Amino acid sequence: MTKNFNLNLANFQKDYPILQRKYGIKLSDTKRFSNERSALGMDADPTFQPLTGASSGVPAVVTTEIDPQVIHSLIAPTKSEEIFGAEIRGDRTTRNYLFPVLENAGTTAAYGDFSQNGDSGANANWINRQYFPYQTWVKYGDLETSLMAAGQIQLVNELRLSAAMSLNKRGNLINLYAVSGLQNYGALNDPSLQPAIQPNPKAGTNGATVSSWDATEDPTAIYTDIPALFKQLNIQMMGNIDNNSSLTLVLPSELSQVLTYTNSFGITLEEMISKAYPNMQIKFLPEAGIEMSGGYNKTRFTMLFAEEIDGVRSVQT
Repeated sequence: MTKNFNLNLANFQKDYPILQRKYGIKLSDTKRFSNERSALGMDADPTFQPLTGASSGVPAVVTTEIDPQVIHSLIAPTKSEEIFGAEIRGDRTTRNYLFPVLENAGTTAAYGDFSQNGDSGANANWINRQYFPYQTWVKYGDLETSLMAAGQIQLVNELRLSAAMSLNKRGNLINLYAVSGLQNYGALNDPSLQPAIQPNPKAGTNGATVSSWDATEDPTAIYTDIPALFKQLNIQMMGNIDNNSSLTLVLPSELSQVLTYTNSFGITLEEMISKAYPNMQIKFLPEAGIEMSGGYNKTRFTMLFAEEIDGVRSVQT
């Protein structure tokens, strides 16, 4: 059986479902036929009407390129091990670790041929610390990896970097703040730490009395807090340190600019500190401030400690 199709747009729209179903013809964008009246101009200025939809240009993906340089989001650096040191004790099966602390003591008495007065002894304690194991997982699929590769992203490598970063960040927080509920204390919240001393009052930029280092531009006023810290540490250490001892001054990273403050003689705060304490290292810790602490601190603080006493590190994470 033969069906004659009268080729005009009205008939085509009616017959189009039959053509598509029986013959697989797909011309859904057809606007008109060339045999229709006015489809072809017959005068000197013919007007040609497009048979397909209006063009929107080439697909955007054709004119899109991907930069091979991958830009990573910045995160605060992990500096606890750099500042306080790190050492591995025990293994993954260890759950408790004991640190022996020994105190030598003794008394003397006037000499006597038959006297047994005077006594020397040693008192030993063991400080317990508990371990906190932690982990992370790297998960990816073949299709996901292939799709990311099409976008010039090496997904597996990036996930491994993320895992290492996550473990390092967790270790950094444990080094500084430890784990709640365990006998495990950080360098910043150990209960055996002495109470913080208050900074000296200073003249602010607007004439008001301030205590914060970034509220003044006078390096001499800021410098007075350093000898105050040293005095307090020297008292706590019972005179076992002096100005030439190996010391570490920990400052908030957000206050690093104060070291460049210059007095009327052209001497910076950093130069003043180095001249008075030649073996003092100045290190910056994001978690010692407010803006970079991730919400762990409500106040800024500065810490001064002696690195070693009698060959034993005073701080170890």
